[in-house]
Amino acid sequence: MRNAIRIGRLFGIDFKIDSSWVIIAALVIWSLSSLFAAWHPEWALPTRLVVATLAMLAFFGSVVLHELAHSMMSRFYGIPVRDITLHMFGGVSSIEREPPTPGAEFIIAIVGPIASVLLGIGMLVVAAIFTDFTLEGEPFASAAEAISRMGPLSTLLVWLGPVNIMVGLFNMVPGFPLDGGRVLRSILWRITKSLPRATELAAWIGQLVGWAFLVTGIFMALGYRVPFFGTGFGSGLWLGLIGLFLRNAAVQHRIGVAAQSALGGLHVADVMRASGPWVNANMPLRAVVDDYFTRHDETACPVFDDTSFVGLISLGNIRKVPMAEWDRSIAADRMTPLAELKIATRDDDLFETLRQIGTSGVHELAVMSEGRLVGIIFEKDIFRWLELRSHSSSGPVHHPDPRHA
Repeated sequence: MRNAIRIGRLFGIDFKIDSSWVIIAALVIWSLSSLFAAWHPEWALPTRLVVATLAMLAFFGSVVLHELAHSMMSRFYGIPVRDITLHMFGGVSSIEREPPTPGAEFIIAIVGPIASVLLGIGMLVVAAIFTDFTLEGEPFASAAEAISRMGPLSTLLVWLGPVNIMVGLFNMVPGFPLDGGRVLRSILWRITKSLPRATELAAWIGQLVGWAFLVTGIFMALGYRVPFFGTGFGSGLWLGLIGLFLRNAAVQHRIGVAAQSALGGLHVADVMRASGPWVNANMPLRAVVDDYFTRHDETACPVFDDTSFVGLISLGNIRKVPMAEWDRSIAADRMTPLAELKIATRDDDLFETLRQIGTSGVHELAVMSEGRLVGIIFEKDIFRWLELRSHSSSGPVHHPDPRHA
């Protein structure tokens, strides 16, 4: 996700927060504050807000542990993991390539739900033990009375335990790309002996599940009571949004499969630009804009200091500089230096390169060979190639989102 903010690193994996996470975090705090007011009428507003905030942070910490289980198992199978990102609908691990076998896919997918369920059970056990000590073993007429007598820590655990169990169970719904959908894909992969075919079938099922959630959410929002899900406008709206998200993610994976098939056998050298404009490191930024970016369609230009390639200057770099400073800045001051560039080689698989571009926050990669710049591979050129390929075959193919491919 290109607008995610990096917040830390652990086990060689970056942890990020997408901007949409702020929205759901605020909604969770507001919802929990209302819930805790019903459970504990005697709690003052500051107490409810503090416990609700801690519960929200603990919940998303549980989501991170869920994703970390996927990531660590992926690394066990030798699959690099770039980052874990929290977003509005939970979390996602950016795994850089597909599992090597159906068995590996099955294990990588299922460890996340297992981790969530075990974590939830553990929290309930701790809450029960803690409650036994604090309530001195007194009998209660109802669960509501027992909860009303609990302290903040027990209340937090009693809420968080079942939520983690539900998260684990919900993720086993066979809707790709949920964990259950990936388990399904592993089974289909074993049956069909083809990962692309299994992905396509699982993605179709994921779309159907997404539509089912969306329709169910609409009925709930209109006041109908749905078994297991209940009723209510807020709950229905949330389930509908999850369904829409799941449906769109499944479509993106189907498009990714089509793109992977279309790009099969191609390498960076087949699409990269081996020649084009370049700028001198000491060139004023205004001259870079006037003489290069307004006269050519490149979104980035290589920067040379004499005969040495030292970096790339892109439209993104220039947009960060006020126009008033264009005459006082030079290309070397605003470029992305070579040491910080994402690099490709001529022999890199083109589809994997598209995935790398889509997840790295850039729109182009420098292509290097033996320490020399030999070309630039642009995201838009790969998309153009796919569009031309689609018009020469059966019909239009939408641009894939490599993050979901």
